[in-house]
Amino acid sequence: MNMRIQVQYIGPIRLLLDNKMEDVKLSEKSSILDLLIGLSDKYGDRFRKEILDDKKQNIAEGMIVTINGRAIGQLAGLSTLLKDGDDVVLLPFFAGGG
Repeated sequence: MNMRIQVQYIGPIRLLLDNKMEDVKLSEKSSILDLLIGLSDKYGDRFRKEILDDKKQNIAEGMIVTINGRAIGQLAGLSTLLKDGDDVVLLPFFAGGG
């Protein structure tokens, strides 16, 4: 059985893909890593380098991934299992302040 995940792209990834949002179909029991590798296969090496480290074991430095508004670091990291209807956001970390 398949599930549908909504993926939102913010910042440089949105510009790279010229797309701000898409629905992605995944098989049940897919993890966030499965989603990110699938998107990397679809969009190529430039995309992969924006979101994953060289070993595909961690999120790239400066990137934040959230599922339903919670950073994956607060969940089970890249092994967090997705559920039908989840909302995933890929966004760069913005440093700031003043």
